[in-house]
Amino acid sequence: MAEQRPSQSKPARPSEPIRYIKQLKITGLWDRFDIAWELQPDVNVLAGINGSGKSTILGCMYELITVRKSSRGYLAMAKNVNLFFDNKWHIHASYSSKNGIMTSLNSLFLYDLSVDLISTFDTDLKPSEAIQKLSDDRVSTELDWQIHLLQIQYLDYQLNISRKKDVLMESGADNIPERWQTIKYPQNRFLAIIDEAFAETGKKVNRDKNHVEFLAGVKELSAYQLSSGEKQLLIILLTVLVQDNKPSILFMDEPEISLHIDWQRKLIGHIRELNPNAQIIIASHSPAIIMEGWLDKVVEISDITVPQAG
Repeated sequence: MAEQRPSQSKPARPSEPIRYIKQLKITGLWDRFDIAWELQPDVNVLAGINGSGKSTILGCMYELITVRKSSRGYLAMAKNVNLFFDNKWHIHASYSSKNGIMTSLNSLFLYDLSVDLISTFDTDLKPSEAIQKLSDDRVSTELDWQIHLLQIQYLDYQLNISRKKDVLMESGADNIPERWQTIKYPQNRFLAIIDEAFAETGKKVNRDKNHVEFLAGVKELSAYQLSSGEKQLLIILLTVLVQDNKPSILFMDEPEISLHIDWQRKLIGHIRELNPNAQIIIASHSPAIIMEGWLDKVVEISDITVPQAG
């Protein structure tokens, strides 16, 4: 795997917060293609056949933004990757066999930007990973591990909600009940969406628990006992909920895998309900994902790709 190193150009801090990615430019992808993609602030669906480069493009974007968090090798597949944000901030990476991956120091100022990449593959944890990660003997797959981490974030989210309630009560405002309902809406809506999605199998969220757990009749179930598809839906929606309505960038690579067709149709709408400030960037070839009014958000990979210049 190629080493990532910051370039030596002196950065300046962004004067305004980042809300979304405005443009992606890639040159020399696989030494064959150049990419130019104008993104929308709310929903972006990148479509194309398998092997066309959808996952690679999302991987390049995610690795560049989270240069200190991830190194999966996508940036080494292109000569240059440039991201431009709504506040005119710009970050870039370049790759050569001699120098490896060189990233701009500007990317170091993205530490407070909420960025999530949702993986949909439920592979077993390797023994060494299990030793390092396992804090609960029910955690045995990658999806379980993601749920475990999200449960911790969900506790923090609930504490933050409680703090907001305390501040609201101390404010003495006239419309406290209405404002409290607004604060609680995303969490209440999250619980309702999950209940609706799982109703066919007789499951509902156990409201008496601080973690996300379930009831099937009188039987208690942990999130680790869900099916792969149920786990994937829970991971997507819980990830968005704990963003706490903040400007966020959400990458999803083929989220339709194992999701019921009805869940696919409603997925983007549910995400927008839970965090309307999230920019959604999806790689998909499922028609169901865009069925409910998202057709104008689709970009074919062939429309943003040209043969490499020169």
